[in-house]
Amino acid sequence: MAGEEMAQADVRPKWPPKPEKTAEDLAAIAFLDELREAKGEQVPEDLPLACIVKVTEYTEVPKANEAYAMVRVVGRDGCSWRMCVRRGSVKTGKNVLFVSSGAALPVEDRYRNAAVCTVKEKVYKYGPGVKARRLLPHVKRNIYRINPGVLYPLADFPELKGKRVGMVVAVRLGIDDAEEMKIRQSLPRSQLPSPQDAAMAQAKKMLKRLRELARLGVKPNFQDCN
Repeated sequence: MAGEEMAQADVRPKWPPKPEKTAEDLAAIAFLDELREAKGEQVPEDLPLACIVKVTEYTEVPKANEAYAMVRVVGRDGCSWRMCVRRGSVKTGKNVLFVSSGAALPVEDRYRNAAVCTVKEKVYKYGPGVKARRLLPHVKRNIYRINPGVLYPLADFPELKGKRVGMVVAVRLGIDDAEEMKIRQSLPRSQLPSPQDAAMAQAKKMLKRLRELARLGVKPNFQDCN
């Protein structure tokens, strides 16, 4: 029996040796390693949940199933950062909608865009009969370790037509902070913020933004504070 097994092993086809990696292959692998490590890079602090940004750079990532590209976007006050996106999903020079990885999106079909990302439906429970459904974007970080969010085409958001780069639009689009919604679930109903509290919080946020603009010597545009 052992002799038969040895004979079968002898007739099994041998895999051809793997071809040696070319200089181009090695450069592509090094580029991927650099993105995964993101050494010395960091995402700007206090990125909004959602804002309009402009794509200023686009570089396709070799390998990785030829499916991804690295882009650079510019938002409010010239702040810029890098992101990993699906190839062909954005174009250089175009304005797009940036959505943070921490966003909780309304349950709308336009956010279920497979070319942008996959989403997970989450139900937040705030007491008997009080629920809120949201979509949570799945932000891939297997290519770029510090990827901060996703980019949606502005064509799907006609209410943002004509809005300028840097405009914060989370409130306008009904986008919430996923972490805040999660924390609220553990609060007693008596401690849940009332509509008046929410309005006051928004007013304080607007005042903070106006002070920032004054410090920078920029004439305020009240749409930018929404």
